[in-house]
Order: sequence, then structure tokens, then C-alpha cells
Amino acid sequence: MYKKEISHNYLVILIMTGLLNGGALFAQYTDRNRNVDSLEQVLAINPPTGAALTTVYHDLMQVYMGINFEKSMEYARKCIETAIPLDGWQAVANGYRVLGINCYYMSQYDSALVHHGKAMEAAERMRDFPQKYKEQDIDFVFSSAYGNMANIYNMQGNYHKTVEYYQKALKIFENYGWEKSQAIAHLNIGDMYFCMENYEQAEMSYTKLETIACQINDSLLIAHSKFGLCMIFIHHGNYDQALKHANIARGYYFSHTEDVEGIYLVSILNILASIYLDGYDDDLTAEEYIRQAMHVTESMDISLTEKSASLRWLSAIYLKRGEWRKAEQTALEALATDDSEPANTLALYEILSKAYTHLGNAAKANEYFDKHNALQSSWSTRHYQSSLRELEVKYDTEKKEHEIARQQHVISRQNMERGMLAAASGVLLLGLAASLLLWRLSVHKRRLAEQQQQFAEQQIIQLEQEKRLIATQAVLEGEFQERARLARDLHDGLGGKLTGMRLRLQEFKKGATLNAADEERFDTAMDMLDDSVSEMRRVSHNLLPDALSRSGLKTAVDDYCRSMSPHIVFDWYGAQPRLDPQLELLIYRSIHELVNNALKYSGASQIMVQIMQEANSIDFTVQDNGCGFDPSAATKGTGLQNIRARVASYGGNMQIDSIVGEGTEINVELRVES
Repeated sequence: MYKKEISHNYLVILIMTGLLNGGALFAQYTDRNRNVDSLEQVLAINPPTGAALTTVYHDLMQVYMGINFEKSMEYARKCIETAIPLDGWQAVANGYRVLGINCYYMSQYDSALVHHGKAMEAAERMRDFPQKYKEQDIDFVFSSAYGNMANIYNMQGNYHKTVEYYQKALKIFENYGWEKSQAIAHLNIGDMYFCMENYEQAEMSYTKLETIACQINDSLLIAHSKFGLCMIFIHHGNYDQALKHANIARGYYFSHTEDVEGIYLVSILNILASIYLDGYDDDLTAEEYIRQAMHVTESMDISLTEKSASLRWLSAIYLKRGEWRKAEQTALEALATDDSEPANTLALYEILSKAYTHLGNAAKANEYFDKHNALQSSWSTRHYQSSLRELEVKYDTEKKEHEIARQQHVISRQNMERGMLAAASGVLLLGLAASLLLWRLSVHKRRLAEQQQQFAEQQIIQLEQEKRLIATQAVLEGEFQERARLARDLHDGLGGKLTGMRLRLQEFKKGATLNAADEERFDTAMDMLDDSVSEMRRVSHNLLPDALSRSGLKTAVDDYCRSMSPHIVFDWYGAQPRLDPQLELLIYRSIHELVNNALKYSGASQIMVQIMQEANSIDFTVQDNGCGFDPSAATKGTGLQNIRARVASYGGNMQIDSIVGEGTEINVELRVES
């Protein structure tokens, strides 16, 4: 989304104003800095003739270019008219170039292509005067035309043509050693390949750009190369490399804000947010970058499209956190800010559809799901109709030009037949082109239908997962309540009765006369009763440890580790506020299970248990130096699966790192509601 727009803004200024190679090969203009009033006064009071008049027209068309389209084009035509009789073909070429640029600014792309074609025809005429024009001057006209035509094809969405003409310009740049021009061409070729999803070629172009930019020590171009490589590595899922390149680009952009367009600042911050959000699941850092991007949009003159993009990323962060209402509100704000960029709007519709699904608003979820599909369909349809209209206009123009030529010249029957054949061929080509576009549209609609089906299936899977999680949480809550009830019943009910029975038996022994055999049997029964009390207390403690309910998670885990083995080391990091009782029991039981597994099966000489509590999360790790195992291999036990299911029910993650012969480390991350 960002790459195409940045590339276009940066290159159009350089190529279209003739500054791509520093302007060294343009004809030397007479007093180019003269103001418009003085030049037009010369024409009004004492107009020059011949080459001097051509120069005045040339300067005026340059001054008005991009400011007053009509004036610039008027003087460009006059420059061409006065230069042709004088064989001033370089001025003719520049005149057509300016006509092409002004047509481009007015979105008249077909006319712009025609004018640049005539500029190249004028360059060919320059070859007839080798004493007057150097080969380098001729090649510069061609390179400028190629660059301008590439930009036009880019705006039309014809990326293959865009790359073709950038590469034509690149060959000329390489021939004359124009290094900065080569670097910019590689930048834009890389952008086009990226848009075409040819990531291998895009990476090669960005790497060539980086090499040349380093050679000429152009830090801005180096930053652009890092920007492009960052996007490539994001696509490959290599977020470490993506982050490395993004930080280099960001470092330059923010240390040279006076030389860098605001769009670069916002874009690199949005990209960094996406890296942390999608690559590292770090929504807090992602939000920091989005907040910085939004600050830039407020302090600089940034387009509403970029402001909407930043809001879209913020809504994606809220969606990732499960803050459905915030995701909804931010996405709606993004749409209200700007909904002109289809790709951004499609993403916002998808976010809203998911947010409303989780909020239980099925009507709204379906509404935005339908909007997403309708926009995607109409987008492709408009592209098809636009392309078809361009073909029709082009064909009508050819017919009109043919009719004018027929009226102005006396032509033979053979020429008339050829004209009819050309018209028939044009109709045939139009029909073929229309058929091709229809075929492409049908393919796109089929892909769209497949995407819709995939999206619907994902929604169903997500809902099923949520149902399972809710069911698991209900089971855990029921289990917690049942454990608490059983622990109370054992401790307060059965425990009290067994203790009372022991006291009564002791009183009975004091008042009874027993022989040696009976006394031995009585003592054995008392020992069995003591064992029963101890076993009852152990079972009660396992169901719901006293230390856990009375003193909290840290004390309970510490007591458990000390009781199991002197080789277990327990550490706690961070604050120690009490958590939800069910969450505390989940963590305690998980550590209990993991430590028991390590003691039974790993043969470890040391086990480390660590808990780290922060404001919004709590993580715990159980690590041993035992025999290890293959996590991907199937196991008969259900202990790890049960822990994973319980952790998932709280929206947590569990990661197992184990190497046979080297030990095992199991990490669990859980979010704590503040």
C-alpha cells in the first residue's frame, strides 16, 4: 500500500522535471531564472525571431509546467512550431516532453504517451545533425521519455510495461555511468516487482539500489533500499531481518526530517508497528509506533489516506488484544477519516466484521462482510470497465484521425482498402482485448468467491474455537469449585471425625487394662489411623493447597518445590498481587504436573522453576537438564495436552523447547486482566 505511492511521488518529481541525471544534458537555456512577467513582456514589446524566440517559448513552457497547464502547453506548442523550421529538434523534443508531462498531471494518460512518442521521434531527427547534437543529448531525450512513460503505465496499473520502460531507461543510465539515475531506476523497478508479487526480482533490485547508494554515499537512497528490503523480509516472515532494515530506514528518516517527506515517516512507523504486531505478538510496542505515526500526521501536512492507515493499524491492535469495542470505534473513525483507498477500506471492513462477530452483533458483522465482498467485486469491475473504455476511446480516436486524413488527401483505392483493413483489424483487436479482460474478470471473481468461502470457513472455525474455550473455562470453573468443596469436606468433615476418633481411642486406652498382645494391636491400629489422617491431609492439600488459598501463589509453589526435592530451585520476579483464584490454581497445578514429569521421567539433576509477574501478564518456566524428548513425537500421556488446553482457555500460549540428551524448557505466557 505504501510502496507504490512513495515510489511514484519520489520518481515523478525527478524524471518528469528532467532532473534524473542532474540536468547536465539539457540544452543550455538563456537566462532560465528570468521571471514570467519579463519574458512575456519581451514577447509583447519587442519579440525576438528565430532561435531566440524558440528559447523564450522554451523558458515559458518550463516555468508554467505544473503550475498553469494551459499556459505551459500553449508555449510548448509555440516552441515546437518555431523550432521545426530551424531544425531545432532538441527544443522540439523538450516541447513534446512538456506537453506529455502536463497531460500526465491532468490524467490524460493516452495523450501523454503520444506526446512522449513524438519526443522520441524528434530525438531520432537529431541524429541527422551529428555536428549539432551529441549522441549523449539524444540518449538523454530517450531516457527521459522512457522514465515518463514508465510513470504513466504505473498510474494505469500496467506494471509489466512500467518495468519494461524503467529497464530501457536503466540501460542508458548504465551506459553513461549516471549512478544516481541507476539507483532511482532500481528503486522503482523493485517497487513494481513488489506490486507484481515477484519478490525475488524485487529483492535483487533493492540490493542493487543499496550497493549503488553506498557507492555514491546517498543516505536517503540507502534508507529507501532498507525500506524495500524490509517489505521483502516481512513477506518471507523473517521479522528479525525486517526489523533490522526498518530501524536503519527509520533512523535516517527521523534524523533528516527537513529533507524527508512526511509520508516516509508515517509509513516506516506503521511498518514497524506491523512487524511487532504480526512478527513478535508485541501489541504494546506496536501501539507505541502507531501513536508516533499519529503524532506525525497531526504535526505535518499528511494526506488523510495515511491518517486512516494509522488508525487502521491501531484498530488491528485492539482486535488482536480482544478489545472488540475499541477495535470497532477506531475502525469506524478510520473510515470516517478517509475511505478512498480500496486496500485500506477492505482491511477496515474485515476488522469490523470480526469485531462485531465477537461483540455478538451478527447483523453488523454480516453487513461489513457484505461490504467487504461488494467493494472487492466492484473494484475489479471498475478496473475492467476503465480498461475497456480506454480501448474504445483509442479506437474512436484512430477512426477520426483516419477520416481527417482521407478528407485532406486524395488517396488511391488501394489506400482506402488498407484503411478499411486497419479499421477492421482495430475492431478485431478491441474484441480480443475485451474478451481477455472478461476472462481476467471471471478468474478474479472465481478467486473472490474462493476467498469468501475461506473467510466464512475461518469465521466458523473461530466461533467453534471460542465455544470450545468457553466450554473449557466452564469445566475449569466447575473443577475449581468441586476441588474447593472436596478439600473442605475432607479437611473439616472427615478430618475432624478422624481426629475426634483418635482422641477417644487415646482416652479409652488410659482407662483400659490390656495385655501385651492387645496393646500391640491397639498401637498398630492407632498408627494406621495416623497414616489415614496424613493421607487425608495430603489429598486435601493436592485438591486445593492451604498455602495457595491463604498465602498466595508464590508461597504455595515455594512450599511445593521445597517439599519435593532439594534440587529444585524456585525464583519469583516482579510484584506479588493476588490473582484470580482459578488462575492461581491453574498455574499451581501446571507447575505441579511439569515438576512431577521432570522428576519421574527426565532423570534431571537440577530443575529450575521461575515465575515472572508484570502488570498485564504472568509467565512461568519449568526447565530441567534431563534426558529431553522430541516434542513432535506422539505421547501416550495427556498431562501436557491438559496443560495446553487449560492455558489456551485463558488466552495464553505454551511453548515446549526440548532436545534429546540436553534437557527441556517449557514456557507459559498468560495475560492478566487489569
